[in-house]
Amino acid sequence: MWPFTRQTKASPEAETAMRAAEKSLQQAQAHQPEAEAKLTESRRVKEQIRAHNRANSYSDWIESIVLSRLSDG
Repeated sequence: MWPFTRQTKASPEAETAMRAAEKSLQQAQAHQPEAEAKLTESRRVKEQIRAHNRANSYSDWIESIVLSRLSDG
């Protein structure tokens, strides 16, 4: 048999990739509270828009009733 030796040391490319992955993970973890705050704010704004749209729909409905009664009278 041929005397193959198994490499136990990681290649420089693998070490560089591992460091880059660790740095990316650390950056993501550092920005997590900021991302959660933005998500919360987005949900709050979305709910405000829904409430505003409901109020506008109700207002339009009332207006249509009033206008229909004025035109009938």
